[in-house]
Amino acid sequence: MTRLLAGRIAASLLGAALTLSACAPTPVVTVQAPASAPTPIVYAAIGASETYGIGASDRYRQAWPQVFFNDVLPPSAVLYNFGIPGSTTAQALHDEVPAAVAVHPTVVTVWLNVNDLIRGVSAADYEAQLRQLLHSLRRGGQTQVLVANTPDLGQLPAYRACLPNAPTGGPACLIPDGLVPTPQVLAAAVDAYNVAISQAAKQEGATLVDLHLNGTQISQHPEWLSPDGFHPSGQGYAVIAKLFEDAYRRVA
Repeated sequence: MTRLLAGRIAASLLGAALTLSACAPTPVVTVQAPASAPTPIVYAAIGASETYGIGASDRYRQAWPQVFFNDVLPPSAVLYNFGIPGSTTAQALHDEVPAAVAVHPTVVTVWLNVNDLIRGVSAADYEAQLRQLLHSLRRGGQTQVLVANTPDLGQLPAYRACLPNAPTGGPACLIPDGLVPTPQVLAAAVDAYNVAISQAAKQEGATLVDLHLNGTQISQHPEWLSPDGFHPSGQGYAVIAKLFEDAYRRVA
């Protein structure tokens, strides 16, 4: 075979190869889009002095919202504690709720009742205000809301110090003479509030957290209370955080 003929054959083969390559389908590479990251949990705590952490030796670590946040929610979660000492439900509607709604919370805890009761807000008025508060925080069902009922205030040393034959060694009575309710009157007021809280939670789709602790658990655990006999201690806040945790996990 001559070099000329061999060259022509090689050129023909090369041309055929190039033609086949041009006609071959282009491979399709599919890249799967990365899965979107889950929406971070934004936790807002609404309340008064107990939510703020009064009574704890270190409120930034021991206040029950902080304990709940650390023990229950993932590391990506964010906590906003809007608690204001002395706040009533009416005040929280004005000062706390708008700020909480602005951060678009996915989880909200509410503990507001003791100051309303002490200031003589009727159970009916309290329920109406609480329903408005829960409705705003639920954001049409976008937010999981946990709402606490009223503890058994009759077991608190700060109240018992104001009764006849008060126990010795306890805190001083801070209620003016003539304004101390009898145990029966106080128990009836607490019960009326707790009925109102239960109804408001049911109507607004919130989850009830039972802080009333049936029986005499508070009086049997003095370590749960701070020296003022009214606010929880660090140990008491841990107990409260666990009650909120149990309610949260039941519906999570």
